[in-house]
Amino acid sequence: MNLNQVLAGFRERGLKLTPQRQQIVMVLLAAGRPLSAREIADLVHRSFPNIGLGTVYRTLEALRGFGLLDEILFPDGGKRFEFHRQHQHHLICLGCGQAVAFPFCPADCLVKVAEQNPDFEVRGHTFAVFGYCRDCRETGGQGE
Repeated sequence: MNLNQVLAGFRERGLKLTPQRQQIVMVLLAAGRPLSAREIADLVHRSFPNIGLGTVYRTLEALRGFGLLDEILFPDGGKRFEFHRQHQHHLICLGCGQAVAFPFCPADCLVKVAEQNPDFEVRGHTFAVFGYCRDCRETGGQGE
């Protein structure tokens, strides 16, 4: 995924390519990890101090609608976003919110789903493992 591909998606759908939207895309491309809307807004705020969180959410929703953005749901209802790069899943720290990708699937789980639900056509899936990273365990940031 690169900036030109994403911007072409906006153009194809007749959406404006504002400098703020371009900056949001650039932040996501450069991140290398899933980010919350607040983290994205904070990073974009450096270049566009007047950007609102609503603009970030609308842009994220447009990117999701294009099928370019993945959304990771946390148990507390929080979300993180990243460009769809390759098929991957995540280890997510419940203390600091760090998400680390791992590039393999729990294939046996998908086989079992297909076996037990033969009339259901799977079109996609997500897999997340929740726990605490080393730093949060060492500093006691595990929450109770």
